[in-house]
Amino acid sequence: MITSHIAPLGGVPTLFVNGSPVPQMAYITYFTDKNRYADFAADGMRLFSVPLFFAAQPINENGQTPVFYEGIFENGDNFAAADREINRLLDAVPDAMIFPRVNVNLPRQWELDHPDELCDSAFHEPRRRVCFSSDIWADETERLLRRFIAHMSAQPYADHIIGYQIAAGNTEEWFPLDGQGSVGKRSREGFARAVLRGEYADTEAEYYHYLSRTIVQRIDRFASLVKELTDHRLVVGAFYGYSFECAPRTYAHNAMEDLLRSPNVDFICSPVSYMDTRPLGQDHPNMTAIDSIKHHGKLYFAENDTRTDHAAAPWDLPNYTKPIWYGPCREDSLEIIRMHFARALTHGHAMWWFDMWGGWYDGEDFHAQFRKMQQIAADSLFLPRAGTAQTAVFIDERANDGGAPNHFIYTVRRALGAVGASYDAWLIGDFAAVAARYKLCIFLVPEMTDALRKAIDSCPCASLIITAENGGISPAELRQVYTDAGVRLRGSLGSVVYESESYLYIYGDAESQPEGWKPILYGKGTLYQKI
Repeated sequence: MITSHIAPLGGVPTLFVNGSPVPQMAYITYFTDKNRYADFAADGMRLFSVPLFFAAQPINENGQTPVFYEGIFENGDNFAAADREINRLLDAVPDAMIFPRVNVNLPRQWELDHPDELCDSAFHEPRRRVCFSSDIWADETERLLRRFIAHMSAQPYADHIIGYQIAAGNTEEWFPLDGQGSVGKRSREGFARAVLRGEYADTEAEYYHYLSRTIVQRIDRFASLVKELTDHRLVVGAFYGYSFECAPRTYAHNAMEDLLRSPNVDFICSPVSYMDTRPLGQDHPNMTAIDSIKHHGKLYFAENDTRTDHAAAPWDLPNYTKPIWYGPCREDSLEIIRMHFARALTHGHAMWWFDMWGGWYDGEDFHAQFRKMQQIAADSLFLPRAGTAQTAVFIDERANDGGAPNHFIYTVRRALGAVGASYDAWLIGDFAAVAARYKLCIFLVPEMTDALRKAIDSCPCASLIITAENGGISPAELRQVYTDAGVRLRGSLGSVVYESESYLYIYGDAESQPEGWKPILYGKGTLYQKI
């Protein structure tokens, strides 16, 4: 029987299948009838994801995204939908290794039949959606998940399934479906009981912390079930923890430290930042504290839904005619793909190319580049891959529970990405274990917490505290702080730099000729490998 697990290799958590490490690149599309499975297989890729849905519900309440195909449990058990999608991939790539993205949102009829289990904020009838604090919802989801895993495990294709990504909520990313934290009758009741047990103080900030922790508890519960049903043979993961991008408390993504302690979750996912709709020449940072994820032995998967000149709005719905859905010209598209690949390679994590509507990456110039990147990814498995940044950026998730202004966290990353040096991203809970390895620690403080104050007071190196008041710090000002702290600068002011033990990426002018490095992938930006 097939097995998969996460273990350290080259200094970073790595995916192993049947005991062997695999290149950390995958492919997925929503429009599976327009898939490019065979094209990416020809590039050398064997790791794939497939979207599967328990229900035919919109995945995005903000944009009312139409359903892609029928739900498995929409009208009784319709496992034919799951079988069709898996076999469609295997017909194109017979030796594919698959980790399905399983959207466990329940059918609309279930929500209509259970009004007390729904959110009662933001939505008007009849579009109220489930509240994640509902135990009745969680029990029903578990019941269907048991049926789903039992079916998948009994199929001829079972030995191609290397794990599962459990998805739910808005845009499948465990965002509350009401956009307010997942607030309803059940969340208020649950919080009141937790207050009586002494688990929380009866404050608004504590209520929002409860909402974040509830989502993590649901992810952990469902991941534990999948582990049990697959005899702990397969990896399980989920979207969560967008601490550096979606920090406001209404997103309920502020309990990642709980998730990192879970023995049931092997990988954590988020998209590449959508900052400024990803312009050429600007850093496109990760949304999450990836160094904390790696530190706790979990694999980070970046979703590279990288727009290209082939990307276009699939519907005329207002949400899908915004600039974010359109890519740049071909030359710039290729350049941005190289940057996204270089970021994953140098930061020691996995990625998938999200060909969202199908055909975004058509063309021999794209695939020549994917072939090269796939080979680099395969070769990298046997090299040192730990990061070498001398600057650490820390955030405390609890600083977002109180609703303090935190948009500056989004803004300050523009400056961090234009200094000319790489940096690591951490949760404050890991400070004591890692701070001594850095020359500079930067603290992002929307609201001072005990954990942040303790870390600042005990910082063993140079430090910088950034709040809403000085959150407009410029790259030049930040670069001076780096210089004063003795941080190594690889690029000139305005350059994007990523660096690890074996790889260096510079977009812009190098501070000096990188000696001891050879270029292996280049355009306007250059990826180097250590000689």
